[in-house]
Amino acid sequence: MKYGLWGSALLVAGIWAGQAAALNTDGYDIPYVGISGLYEFPDSKREADIGYGGRAWAGYPLTENSAFELSYFMLQRKRDIDGKHDFNSGLLLDYIYDFGLFAYEQKWLPDFKPYLLSGAGVERDDERGNVHYNPALEAGAGLMFPLKVGNWNWGWSLRTEARVLAAYNDHDFPNKRVPFDVHLNAGLNIPLTWFFKPSHKQTDLLDCPTAVVDPVTGRSDCAADSDGDGVTDTLDQCPGTPAGTPVDEKGCPIENGADDDHDGVLNGADECPHTPAGVKVDAKGCAVAQTVVLDDVNFELNSAILTGQATHVLDGVAQALNAQQNIKVEIAGHTDNSGSPKYNLVLSQQRAESVRQYLVGRSVDMARMTPKGFGETQPLVSNDTENGRAANRRVEFKIVLQ
Repeated sequence: MKYGLWGSALLVAGIWAGQAAALNTDGYDIPYVGISGLYEFPDSKREADIGYGGRAWAGYPLTENSAFELSYFMLQRKRDIDGKHDFNSGLLLDYIYDFGLFAYEQKWLPDFKPYLLSGAGVERDDERGNVHYNPALEAGAGLMFPLKVGNWNWGWSLRTEARVLAAYNDHDFPNKRVPFDVHLNAGLNIPLTWFFKPSHKQTDLLDCPTAVVDPVTGRSDCAADSDGDGVTDTLDQCPGTPAGTPVDEKGCPIENGADDDHDGVLNGADECPHTPAGVKVDAKGCAVAQTVVLDDVNFELNSAILTGQATHVLDGVAQALNAQQNIKVEIAGHTDNSGSPKYNLVLSQQRAESVRQYLVGRSVDMARMTPKGFGETQPLVSNDTENGRAANRRVEFKIVLQ
């Protein structure tokens, strides 16, 4: 069956409305759907003009950075030989991997997520009235731009991508059995918040009569908090706590001698909980100006890729920075003297940038962090031994109070 351009777009929208979803903006790691326009550069063997059509997709996240996605496209293109139209459609299952959110200090530059995809499926070719179904492979890359205007943020995003589709077709192209077509797509990606609960942490107060902020997660809810301890009644296991009594995430009083972050300030007097180990604090438990070496923040060999232990340490750093908004930090990257000075300077800058990018992904404001690489110019100890070189390969935080 043949479809016109607008008919194809409407049919695609009807088929996929309400199905499950995949690649999303940060905090919306739930199933999603999407729809886009499609612009095709066909293989020259097709002897046809540029193709136009639409694509729809539905995805399911596997991790924070990957998803499976089922997509369906339809398009038409004008034949060179007689001016009539050929029609092409396909159903493909793709694996998608994104590289996290890239954000800028400049407000006029948009945040974006780059991603790669690859998959397989079946393509339906309607060439010169002959219909054939062919196995197909595809690969591509794209950029996703989160859409947020003022306080409006539903997790929607703009997706732009390029895909190369290769389908085995020995019926229409006996001399070239695998035509390669290039598809350019631009459209909207929409998480299914109507059916699934987003994983994001809402830090802004909601517009409601009673706004309660969870002291642990920072989430704000329209719910009652009868004893005013910051824990909603539905979660409070110790209702009726006297006013001013420090409580834990269950709403129960914290023992007077407890010091959960081990900074020397008891929980009851600690105004900045979750301070990372080794950070000097004042009498209120808040960090003071200082330079701190982040132990266990390491990278893969000759790269700026953080190790699993490093990300665990930085999760605690992000929690502390979000809890104490009056500090800025200079992230200093250092190396040993292995390799050339120029190479070490570049590598140290990349590693400092990598640390900042990770913290941005954990909701720390980019404007509060300045990455700077020093290469091998500021060793702590001699580079003559392996232990010395290991000590010199480090990341430091220079904390400045605003």
